[in-house]
Amino acid sequence: MSRENSFWQRDISVYLNCRKHDIIMFATLFFLTTTTSFAQQNDVECVQLNNKMKLELIEELKTKINLNYVEIDKIPLIIKTLEAIKHNRAFANVKSRQDFTRFINNTLLRIDQHFSVSSNLKSSGAPLKESWSEKLARLDWGFERVEVSVNNIGLLRFWGFADLNETSKEVISNHMRAIENVDGLIIDLRDNGGGSAQTVQYISSYFLKGRQHLNTFYSRASDSFEEFYTDPAIDFPHLSQIPIVIIIGPKTFSAAEEFAYNFKHMSRAMVIGKTSKGGANPWRYFELQHGLRFAIPTAKAINPVTQSNWEGVGVQPHLYIELEDAEQKATELLVRKLHVKRSIINHNN
Repeated sequence: MSRENSFWQRDISVYLNCRKHDIIMFATLFFLTTTTSFAQQNDVECVQLNNKMKLELIEELKTKINLNYVEIDKIPLIIKTLEAIKHNRAFANVKSRQDFTRFINNTLLRIDQHFSVSSNLKSSGAPLKESWSEKLARLDWGFERVEVSVNNIGLLRFWGFADLNETSKEVISNHMRAIENVDGLIIDLRDNGGGSAQTVQYISSYFLKGRQHLNTFYSRASDSFEEFYTDPAIDFPHLSQIPIVIIIGPKTFSAAEEFAYNFKHMSRAMVIGKTSKGGANPWRYFELQHGLRFAIPTAKAINPVTQSNWEGVGVQPHLYIELEDAEQKATELLVRKLHVKRSIINHNN
């Protein structure tokens, strides 16, 4: 670990000694390929289902999970849970497609945050809703705030990792140039619901020097591994050295979690806020009978440092802080870090 990248370890210790009453230490993504995306819950119109149709759907869910779900060790529990549903009184009262999706999702989301049964709008002929990636593209590719404070502290706040293409690259590059000369940076991911793994890779490259291993994904379907690295052609030497604080919270999900998890375990940033949502594994849709579809995680993120991921447990921040105070705390941490750094430089000179 370089001297630059290890500076947080010393400061976390000092900060804890000074502010113990504010802090609880931590206890202890995904990624999308070009053919996967993150589930967005769709409304399901009120279509009636009889008992035979419901049981057919349960059997179909069991089959697709057996064949495709990446967390193989969890499959027996899921199958047992789905089998038990057949004898559940509440399930007997399910009469519509809307009731079915609500009941099943409430059951399966306790096991994996990426499971989702929803209306198959393409097969039903209903008007298609705006997708997550389309909404990101329409709303400045997810960027909400790009600012530089009077202390020369930069702030990047964005609510999703948009699909990576020439237009989004240009938008991201323009935002990076706007903060290129800051002394420290806050990356606010507390409302970031995820998106593209390629964009995680692209944005990360601005803050990490050279070619660095970010993550690996195991695919059950192909029984293969795909490694993700930063792009050494993106050369912003100053941004690769500045101190960074990342803010996360319970709404931080998937791609946003991977970004924070990577930077935390590479000792490249201090992560503050609250534990994130806990969805690490890429998924894709499978068609079901009776106008439904089922999102199943089919791949698994494997961090090169931890050889694990944040699935089901979330990313644990270095410092637990109330989210309404997080931006102010992040600024205080960076100002203090920069003051110490300047004092050392002046002393050495």
